[in-house]
Amino acid sequence: MTRLCAYISRIALACVAVALTITPIQAAVGTTTADLLKINQGARPVGMAGVYSAIGDDAYSINYNPAGLAQVKATQAVLFHLDSLANISYEYFTFVTAMGTDSALGANLTYRHMPPIQNDPTGTLAPARAEDILGSLTYALRFEGGFRAGLTVKFLNSTLGPYPASAFAGDLGIQLDRLPFGLKVGLSVQNLGTGMTFNPDSDADSLPLFIRGGIAIRQVVDGKKDLNAGVEVFMPSDQSLKVAAGGEFWVFPDLFVVRGGYKFDWADTSLGLHNAFENYTLGCTLTRRIDGDDFSVDIAYNPANFGSTSSDTFFFGLNFKFNQLRFL
Repeated sequence: MTRLCAYISRIALACVAVALTITPIQAAVGTTTADLLKINQGARPVGMAGVYSAIGDDAYSINYNPAGLAQVKATQAVLFHLDSLANISYEYFTFVTAMGTDSALGANLTYRHMPPIQNDPTGTLAPARAEDILGSLTYALRFEGGFRAGLTVKFLNSTLGPYPASAFAGDLGIQLDRLPFGLKVGLSVQNLGTGMTFNPDSDADSLPLFIRGGIAIRQVVDGKKDLNAGVEVFMPSDQSLKVAAGGEFWVFPDLFVVRGGYKFDWADTSLGLHNAFENYTLGCTLTRRIDGDDFSVDIAYNPANFGSTSSDTFFFGLNFKFNQLRFL
């Protein structure tokens, strides 16, 4: 165990070192592009305020810590739709399958779009489009001693009016459980890659680099009710440090789950924005098992807040698990 922990520590330090080398961790606000990469995706993680780098064990892990995918023991598909501000809509699809007992492969497609904008009062020019397509592939492995590692490769294509832009990026993640008291830890570095620009004559802006680190605990209540809770530190390259706490409880196993979380943001106090992004999140899952397959509806609620959004946001996702593998 001592040798394994030392090995994990070296991997974690290497991930952080690569991130710090490629992109300065304290970039100025507004100096990065591809804001689609900044959005927390998935109703289950959102319901826990994004606390998912250590807790994540399903298809949603693709967007938080790819190592979590190694815990998948079935084939899983997630469909998600969100209507956001200014008539902006999000379509989200993830497909994950276990490849034996020690690895998993996943794919994700996210499409953000809005109605065309007519900027020409004469109507002679075609309306301008604004849309983003993000595709990713993830591979995760499980090793002895409760250690998991994952890698995600991404391609983002954006259109703003007549101007296209694209970028490649990658995520690295590790998880470790089987620790005392049911503790788990997770670390991921996200969006290592090329920059992106809509103007070929200008320098590309950096992608938003993220470092996520979390610690979580899993306990079983009354022999069958799972309780997951954790704390997450989120360090974006162009914003202030963020901390969140969240958890979930399987009130009725195989039927109903409740979730909650709280987010903190250490913004620049000189601007009067200290903790301006504080807000809570709520969520739940309604699930039904039929012939060994799970069919679930994941729901999350993110309330309006002065520093974040001016409208309450509800997240809904359809979650299907089938071809369940029977192994520990």
